[in-house]
Amino acid sequence: MCDRSGSCSNDGTCQLVLRNRKTGMELVEHHCKAHLVLRVWEAERDDELDVVDATTLSRTPTSS
Repeated sequence: MCDRSGSCSNDGTCQLVLRNRKTGMELVEHHCKAHLVLRVWEAERDDELDVVDATTLSRTPTSS
């Protein structure tokens, strides 16, 4: 897993939400885009996890 800033890549930071199928509890992880695809692939093959959401986080506020 990347650090919370996603600084391992210049591609930005993504937030991944996983749900434990047994407990129903959700887990939030932060990855750079480069590692997000691998982590989703791992989670989809895990019998205990469901991928709930993957979102790109903005580093700078958007202007109107």
